Amino acid sequence: MKKILLILFLSLSMFSFSQMDRRIGRTPNMSTGKRQEKVDPIQVPLDYLKKELNLDTFQEAAVKTFLEENLKEKEYILTLDIADSDKMDKLKTSYDKMDSQIEGLLNAKQKETFAKLKEKQKGNNDKKKKNKKENKEELENQ
Repeated sequence: MKKILLILFLSLSMFSFSQMDRRIGRTPNMSTGKRQEKVDPIQVPLDYLKKELNLDTFQEAAVKTFLEENLKEKEYILTLDIADSDKMDKLKTSYDKMDSQIEGLLNAKQKETFAKLKEKQKGNNDKKKKNKKENKEELENQ
């Protein structure tokens, strides 16, 4: 009788250990690889515009101020308790205001380059919207 109880006990303990091992294997692995550096939402577009438009120090400081104001306004708009379509309209107005402020600082050559950059960005946004729409339609058809 003691042998049977011992065998039963050992069998149950092996069963419980094997269950425990399966749970451990299912936990998500924490990546120990490279961590993404935090990106400053002001500095990145400022550096891009500085490089593309060849901004002088005065223009750079003014553009930085406009970007900071726009970021604060964007954060405020996103916290408002209004419909998403109204938020989008307000954000678009805010971006247009910032663009007109930036254009006011630029010389003729820089304005041309800035207009090309805006068109390029608009084209990229249109492609993203088109891809999202196509993906959504594919999911609905499946």
